[in-house]
Amino acid sequence: MKQLALIFLMSFMPFVHAFAQEKESDEKEILELIESKQFKFTARSVTPLSGSTINLTSTYDLVVDSAEVEAWLPFYGRAYQTDYGSTEGGIKFKEKVKVFDVEVNEKKETYIVRIEADTTRDSYKIIIHTGKSGYGSMSITSNRRQSVSYYGIIEALEE
Repeated sequence: MKQLALIFLMSFMPFVHAFAQEKESDEKEILELIESKQFKFTARSVTPLSGSTINLTSTYDLVVDSAEVEAWLPFYGRAYQTDYGSTEGGIKFKEKVKVFDVEVNEKKETYIVRIEADTTRDSYKIIIHTGKSGYGSMSITSNRRQSVSYYGIIEALEE
């Protein structure tokens, strides 16, 4: 009986090894994406500063492409200042990156990405906390709105 169990376990060893190698390559890929400044954060849910989590059913993302950052994200919360007659909601901009910093915490195996960008009317501070799997959270602070947080995943840009 023990020999049968041992044979059964040995038959799964190649699959376990392949899975471990795939996971390791995925972990390296996330860091490479971040350091190359070529990635997108696809939001799965949003949590306003004063409210509960809202699951997103459409695709919303923040795209970092070299020296530019483009946001297409929903916003829930309080706006301190708006443009007269504006009907456009959400966080939408495409601007040059003013600050891009990456901090690696090897002990916790996490990455912290700090991005700053200015539009003609607002200044955005974006902080992304992610693990080696690519899943993580992103918070956005601006001068004209409450802070808002998103949960999602870092992915490669589509070509």
